[in-house]
Amino acid sequence: MPTQLTEELSKRLRAARKAAGFKSAKEFAKEYGVPVSTYSQHETGKRSISSDLIMDYSTYFKINPSWLLTGEGEPFLVEGQKDKKAIIAREVFSISPTVSESNIKYQHNDLDLLKRILLAAEPLFEDESVKLPYSGLIHHCFDIYETVSTLNVEIEEKDKIINLTLSSIKRGSLTTTL
Repeated sequence: MPTQLTEELSKRLRAARKAAGFKSAKEFAKEYGVPVSTYSQHETGKRSISSDLIMDYSTYFKINPSWLLTGEGEPFLVEGQKDKKAIIAREVFSISPTVSESNIKYQHNDLDLLKRILLAAEPLFEDESVKLPYSGLIHHCFDIYETVSTLNVEIEEKDKIINLTLSSIKRGSLTTTL
């Protein structure tokens, strides 16, 4: 994971932990049975975070996984989180001095579909033969989400489209680097 992306995601992770009421990384890790060193390294940006863990942390902190991953949109999926939003805003300010209200592109999303896409894409993130930058793969995942979420077909058909698109992205990455 590129350094800047890791640093930004780790700062959002720390902000989410604090908003959830955990004063320390150790306190959170013990509460949820996560190895303290692993979580601490995620929060400091010294260790990359898998899509599964992004979804897990989002569930633990009751935050929007899209926001955790990209920093765009609302951090919380439910209304009435004014106090927690203030903590997030204060913590996230160190990432970007302007938090734009216009970045709500992914506020209302189908989390199950997003998780399916991220899990299906995980091998691409780990495949060294794929020469796309990490941020490019993330953008592709959200492009897939935007397209597939509008389709009125069964989930099995959506899965086929997701897998075909990801295969195409991988093939395109391989052929452009030859």
